[in-house]
Amino acid sequence: MIGKLPINMQKKYILSRVGAKDEAVITGAGVGEDAAVIRIANNLYLVTHTDPITETSSMAGRLAMQVSSNDLATKGIRPRWALVTILLPEGFGEVELDRLTADIDMAARSLGIAIVGGHTEETRGLMWPIISVAQMGIRKGKLPISIADSRPGDDIIMINEAGIEGTAILAFDHPKKIESLGIEVIAAAKKYLDDISIMQDALRAAKLGVISMHDPTEGGVIGALVEMAIRSGYTFQIERPLVPVRKETALICDLLEVDPLKLLGSGALICTSRKKDTQKILQAYGGRAAVIGTVKVGKASAIILRGPESTEYDEPPSDEITKLFS
Repeated sequence: MIGKLPINMQKKYILSRVGAKDEAVITGAGVGEDAAVIRIANNLYLVTHTDPITETSSMAGRLAMQVSSNDLATKGIRPRWALVTILLPEGFGEVELDRLTADIDMAARSLGIAIVGGHTEETRGLMWPIISVAQMGIRKGKLPISIADSRPGDDIIMINEAGIEGTAILAFDHPKKIESLGIEVIAAAKKYLDDISIMQDALRAAKLGVISMHDPTEGGVIGALVEMAIRSGYTFQIERPLVPVRKETALICDLLEVDPLKLLGSGALICTSRKKDTQKILQAYGGRAAVIGTVKVGKASAIILRGPESTEYDEPPSDEITKLFS
């Protein structure tokens, strides 16, 4: 089994074993929760998150900082501090280490994040480096945004396109598998790396009054919708043709016979909004945002409509990257 554990295993072995109870914890471990929220004083909250990068070698440093910062931003929080754990395969060279840590440093500087600690070691059995980043930020005033707060009748809005992160990884790490598409397609797909961060989009959405936000990482858009449905307790129903997909992503996914809606999706942002606020939110993104569905009363699941056909998911799907290369 590669990728996230099934939800029943998470609940049985992970989410039921969270240590001592602490009344300061407002939001703790939960399915789909991007970050924990801890009250440290009246109207002052620490928001923190950790995430590993496991599915790429050439871009791991940059992605590790960007993906982790995305998860804080979906709470409406600007990340300030990071702890970085780097696990290296045996014999990892100094030139490669220099490149890796330079990428981490560059990404952190561009995002305004101070790296305040961590751990680095060589580890047996690894094929490539694994980087795990924990990030933290502070919120003053009202509680951060929660994906549990969506309600029936809310619009589901998607900012940017599906499969951005997965497309970049395929172009960088597996160009031989898509070389028949030509060098121009591969070069364009590599540029997707510049679009992984959704921090500014998420912080803007928070100011515009979105109800919830989630970034589609493992399991792609469908995985994110399932997690939002589980946390809110409602059905997230979308029209598949309304989900935007870039040209290069579509070409690569068609060639490899994979679903772009189940492909690593950092770079996109899924929000819910009250209908009265939807047009204001759409206009703020200049054509990069679209309504793709609606929150409904019903089973906590994601329903994907395509014409008269529908597919229901009550479990995040395996990411197409893991299916291709496991």
